Amino acid sequence: MVMRSMLCFTKLVAQALDVINCVKKGTLVLEHKDERDLGLHLLQFAEACTNLLPNVVCDYLYNLSEIFSKFYSNLSARYDQQSNYMVIGSDKETSRLLLCEATTMVMRKCFNLLGITPFCKI
Repeated sequence: MVMRSMLCFTKLVAQALDVINCVKKGTLVLEHKDERDLGLHLLQFAEACTNLLPNVVCDYLYNLSEIFSKFYSNLSARYDQQSNYMVIGSDKETSRLLLCEATTMVMRKCFNLLGITPFCKI
């Protein structure tokens, strides 16, 4: 049992490092409150999953989806002075796309831990 727990913990640390490496692809700028909230919640991924309790992972995933929805809807509601799109074409495009990519990675990892195969629509 201890060996299995250590193996799972090692996998979680590796997965958390994948998210950190994703963010290292570019400069992450968290100027708005919604960006900061999402970034801080993503950093709590490894902590939320260390005890491997399904209810804790579900709570984390639910909170992540709420925070991401708030981040995404607030970006859609605001307009950039340079263009009508807050993500694509703005000076913060790379940073915001990295936040979206990191969120996708963490959500997939959480679904994987719960034994759920997410439906991906391309």
